[in-house]
Amino acid sequence: MGVLILFSVLVLGGALGWCARDSERAVLLNRGFGRGTLWALLAVMGMKLALNRGLFAKDLSVFFAAIASSLFLVAVFFGVFLLVDRVRGRGVGPHAEEASAETGEGHELGAVALNSGCILAGFLLFLALPGAVAARIPMDLLGEWILRALLLFIGFDLGAELHRLDLRQLPPLLLLAPFVNILASLGCGLLFSLVSRHSAREGMLIYSGMGWYSLSSVLLAERGLVLLSLLAFIHNVFRELLSILSAPLAARVSPYLPVYLGGATSMDVMLPFVQRYCGRQYTLLSFYSGVICSLAVIPLVRLIAG
Repeated sequence: MGVLILFSVLVLGGALGWCARDSERAVLLNRGFGRGTLWALLAVMGMKLALNRGLFAKDLSVFFAAIASSLFLVAVFFGVFLLVDRVRGRGVGPHAEEASAETGEGHELGAVALNSGCILAGFLLFLALPGAVAARIPMDLLGEWILRALLLFIGFDLGAELHRLDLRQLPPLLLLAPFVNILASLGCGLLFSLVSRHSAREGMLIYSGMGWYSLSSVLLAERGLVLLSLLAFIHNVFRELLSILSAPLAARVSPYLPVYLGGATSMDVMLPFVQRYCGRQYTLLSFYSGVICSLAVIPLVRLIAG
């Protein structure tokens, strides 16, 4: 149901954008609203981190192991894409041109700092609030409505530019992207088990959440795997966080890398970052990939957990 709502909001925004495509003022206003909403979403993410700080500090060894596992995934994905880019002898390709038009050439580190600052601001704001006030904030509902508003603005921008986009430039094999992403994530889990104290099965279970922390951790907790559930929760939270923070740099390597890093979150939270740093023509690919990765989480966890 959640996927249908998000897709409906995206389509509605696209229809509105198509109708207003000749109004430069409406397009610019929409992009301004989109940027503001994006910063608000990052601030809410920071507030959620502050809300769950007790859970993160529950067992510091688990906390650092989970962060290491998410950093490991990001490093492996970056390494693979850089290697493929070098083998193809391409360097920074033409996809970077549209991204630089959005962020400004050489401003990737500035974009990372801005995104980090928004998350930190939300974290500190939550800590500064009186406990009674913080407890009454419907954090999940707030994040959900901000995300829907952001997808509306994304759809509007996509609809307004649709007549200029040539989606035929995207190779048909991209339909396999989410399935390759799933296999690559599980492969990272296996590799992580070789450099950590976890078994191969545990490594794959940690990575099988594909960035969907709330679902994978619940599925593992239901099977009595409490410690692994905590590990998976923190791993997937930081996979999402690192995907967002590294998106400006990842897009310079390949427009597909942020989609792969996002995993299941490529259909919602990562979508504005893919559009902003990779280009509008990758928006629908990102949504499609995120939907397939999200649908795969439950069968993956059940299959691996046994």
